[in-house]
Amino acid sequence: MTRNQGLLIGAGATLGVAALFHGPLGAAATLESRIERAARVELDRNEMVQIQAQLADRPLSRTLILSGPADDFQRSELVRVMGEIPGVAAVEWDPRSLPQESRPR
Repeated sequence: MTRNQGLLIGAGATLGVAALFHGPLGAAATLESRIERAARVELDRNEMVQIQAQLADRPLSRTLILSGPADDFQRSELVRVMGEIPGVAAVEWDPRSLPQESRPR
């Protein structure tokens, strides 16, 4: 076996183990559950029970998507606070979630 063949086999094995770990073995689901649970605890602590938080559905994305009624101050503060949760790379508001001031009465 040549050196290049050994490197290719090693790289392929590494990619295979990583794919199993993030997919069927559940590491991605565990991460998603842990982050969403921490976000819910923080929202409940701040009495923001109408706000929902979930990770984006894109593979291996650590973007937390927020939705629900909130004013501009609450939106900016929640982005800051939720961004501090370990494992969260970015926080965004669902574009379909209108600010409280612009909701129809």
